Amino acid sequence: MNIIMFHSVGNAQSDWYRKWLSTDIDQFEALCQYLKKKKYHTILLDDWYHLQNFPQKITGKEILLTFDDGFLDNWVFAYPILKKYGLKGTIFINPEFVDPNIKIRMTIEDVWNKKCTKEELTTLGYANWAEIKKMDTDKVLDVQSHSMSHNFYFNSNKVVDIFEGQQEYDWMAWNSHPELKPFSLSENQLNLIPEGTPIFSNYRALGLRRYFPDEELTKKSIELYSKTKDKSKCIEYIENNIPNFPGRFETDSEMDARFRYELFESKLILEKQLDKKVNFLCWPGGGYNELSINISKEAGYIASTISSREVNVDLDNSSSYKRIQRFGIGSFLTTKKQRHFVKSNQFLIETFLGRSGNNFYRNILRYRKLKFLIKDFLTK
Repeated sequence: MNIIMFHSVGNAQSDWYRKWLSTDIDQFEALCQYLKKKKYHTILLDDWYHLQNFPQKITGKEILLTFDDGFLDNWVFAYPILKKYGLKGTIFINPEFVDPNIKIRMTIEDVWNKKCTKEELTTLGYANWAEIKKMDTDKVLDVQSHSMSHNFYFNSNKVVDIFEGQQEYDWMAWNSHPELKPFSLSENQLNLIPEGTPIFSNYRALGLRRYFPDEELTKKSIELYSKTKDKSKCIEYIENNIPNFPGRFETDSEMDARFRYELFESKLILEKQLDKKVNFLCWPGGGYNELSINISKEAGYIASTISSREVNVDLDNSSSYKRIQRFGIGSFLTTKKQRHFVKSNQFLIETFLGRSGNNFYRNILRYRKLKFLIKDFLTK
């Protein structure tokens, strides 16, 4: 059974730093048309869970469409297009990112009905509770948990970089100003992170024991950078002084409490907002460990996703707690040099068929990637 992972839909050609997370709207609609034409049956996770216990009932035409993070464009584009073709999916929400505004925003359906133009749509941001409830109650996008925070944290005292305004460290602002998370796509929050801040080895919040750098060492790094603007000197200073300013790791009880907040609180908030039972969990970035998995079971989740590093593992879903194996598709092909946008409207269909085991379409995907590799080589 195919379980597909999407994130954003409709911002693949925007100026968004992480536009590679987005799927082109025309490609997405072409895939939806294809699924309807070929009589695929889009199911929800409750159906999937039931079928794990009765594999003989699986026909091969079941498909699960999942969307991570609760982006606003899921409301603006994915929800109306799915509804248009009689399809449905699952959306995984982090309550800390939900937009606090109450106004329901225009969608592509309003463009179809000539109530506004496509240019008037707001697409970057996160969905609010009114939009999330509408998607869920319409039974088009079933809401499940993506934990509370989706944070990254430091997991060792190994310094890997110095902050100089790099966009990829925008998550540092999430940690220091969590109340601003819902606006992180619509405003520049990099100025909330002092230049010269050391970046230590890091990972997903639910898969690590958190490391807290010494505040005095961080302060001295910021001061040194302010004077020298030299990243290498800051790194050298930190490496030489870690023995004097070792920082600390969170205790067992702190880690346990943090995981409980992430898993229990997100479930509680979603259930209260939507007046329903939330049974399924998507681990942000595939980050989890034995403790967080055990706490997820204690919280009442009956299944959770597995990370991409385990995507080829043969799952035994005979127990009551099951694991959800997905594969991601999108509008970009990645080479060592960059992420390349693929212009063909048939690309998602080709990717879906190739990832589903069709050798002809696997070869088409290889050919497309080879063309980008050659392009990379010629533009050295």
